[in-house]
Amino acid sequence: MGRSSRQPTWALVTPVCDDGDLLDDLAAVIRRQELRPMRWVIVDDGSRDRTAEILARLSARDPWIDVVTLPSRASTDDAATRYAQAVVHGFRALLELAEAERIELDFVANLDADVRPHPSLFAELVLRSSRDRGIGIASCRMAATADDGAWLPQLQHPCGAPRSALRLWRRECLEQTAFYPAPRWASVTGLRARNRGWRTVVHTDLVAELVRHDKARHGWWAGFRGIGAGAWFVGAHPLTIAMEAVVVSAHGRDLRGLALVAGYVESAVRGRRRSTDPELLEFYGSDLPRQQWLTAVAKLLRPLRRGRAGFERG
Repeated sequence: MGRSSRQPTWALVTPVCDDGDLLDDLAAVIRRQELRPMRWVIVDDGSRDRTAEILARLSARDPWIDVVTLPSRASTDDAATRYAQAVVHGFRALLELAEAERIELDFVANLDADVRPHPSLFAELVLRSSRDRGIGIASCRMAATADDGAWLPQLQHPCGAPRSALRLWRRECLEQTAFYPAPRWASVTGLRARNRGWRTVVHTDLVAELVRHDKARHGWWAGFRGIGAGAWFVGAHPLTIAMEAVVVSAHGRDLRGLALVAGYVESAVRGRRRSTDPELLEFYGSDLPRQQWLTAVAKLLRPLRRGRAGFERG
């Protein structure tokens, strides 16, 4: 059967660390996916709870589940870097497994243990990415459920980059950009993908549930301050931060932009290290800030133009 006539295939990687209480429910969710992954590699990053025992039981039940166990590390290791290393280790193990078993994969996804995708979510992401060859990374919105049952949308990056907790990668994009387990891995890989001509897309009509609340639950100030700190690390120009601050404050009609600037300035004042990656330095050293500023101004003026056009028609 030719490549064009077969159904697109995908596989999944999940990093875990002391997530034993989440795994049975997560496995049930993955089993219910309308388009089930060809293989699911779960990377245990030195768990000290019952994670290993539960993973052994899951892999014994489902032969398409593979477990990779990493050695325990010092508690002083940076959590974000450890997370990135675990995901990248899972990607490598998955591709080696696919090659050994001659599994043809079109897409690879990574999913955190505390995310619950709807049964149709991955099928929809795969379908949309299959139809648009320009999409390198696709994701969806994230929301948590409050005690009263209300949906609590989680922070979105001001530039619209897909969150790290759930991503569907076109395999070619993954192989070109994903194997860099550095701090701010999500931002760096998204930038690398865009530099190579791929689009990174967040489908805002699709939502996945977070069963453990992220930093957004501590308030938008802490969340956007963290985004500002991340922008400092990857080398974003001050003009770029100013542009993003204007956009998010205008959109939310609050002080989120100030929180973004605060995180960036605090990192600068404290002399926190920045990436020395030549690609990032070249990217942020170009005329990107000017282009982004012009784009932001156009977005801000759009509602005014629509209002003026409506007034003139009236």
